[in-house]
Amino acid sequence: MVEEKILVVDDSAEVQQQVNEMLSQVGYSVVTCSSGKEALDFLDTERVDLVLLDINMPDLNGYEVCLRIRQKFALDDLPVVFLTNREDYDSITKGFHAGASDFVSKTAVPDILLARVNVHIRLARTLRYLRDISLTDDLTGAYNRRHAMYSLREWFARSARYGTQFALIYFDLNGLKQINDSYGHQAGDLLLRAVVSAVKKLLRESDLLFRMGGDEFMVICPDTDKRGAFICAERMLEAVKAVTIIERTVSFAYGIAHSSEGYKDTDEMLHSADASMYMNKQKMRDARR
Repeated sequence: MVEEKILVVDDSAEVQQQVNEMLSQVGYSVVTCSSGKEALDFLDTERVDLVLLDINMPDLNGYEVCLRIRQKFALDDLPVVFLTNREDYDSITKGFHAGASDFVSKTAVPDILLARVNVHIRLARTLRYLRDISLTDDLTGAYNRRHAMYSLREWFARSARYGTQFALIYFDLNGLKQINDSYGHQAGDLLLRAVVSAVKKLLRESDLLFRMGGDEFMVICPDTDKRGAFICAERMLEAVKAVTIIERTVSFAYGIAHSSEGYKDTDEMLHSADASMYMNKQKMRDARR
């Protein structure tokens, strides 16, 4: 049984029914929306694997909907296929500029539409698998530094283009070296895995947790203002304090950078969060003296 879910967005009930019946017959789970706003509201709370999108709709047209989808989902994260009668050069070019993955004519035979859907579903599935095995830290299960830098560049570019805001939280664990020296690296590895597990439980599905190396971590929080980032960091800190390794509690110092602060590039943004984190760590050291 195919597990993928497809969202069909079209103001025509007839088109919705035809596409629903065709995709359901081969095992896809199908959800339908009659307007762009309804589709965007749905995607705010639900996850799908592919969107079939009409262009000509009242209120928000397909191009506007696709642009808004791309503000939250990368091209290889959520395929968007325009299902439309508009096949002229300008319409297709405008669609790809809006972030479309493909175009299929409403007059195409069902087998062509199904073949396109299958291709994009398989491609997205393969890309997710390759990303998971190449961009995940083996020890903790968090994303690795390579994926952190790729994701930061992607969110930075998306923010510059679409005005999407996001926050970056950089944090450094306290006491990992002492635990490694006193009890061995196995105890230190247990601490790292426990911290990642505790943090993941409270992060939103859209938040991204990365191990930057050693005892340093980064979280990217999409659609989050600076105050929300501080709230998230403090909640993470409380969650980590509940972790006990060899009768030692765990803490960390953190720094925050926000996309609204006018950084010229990702390096400057990351450096700002890192510098803020080290200032925080120094204050913690001074307080213990």
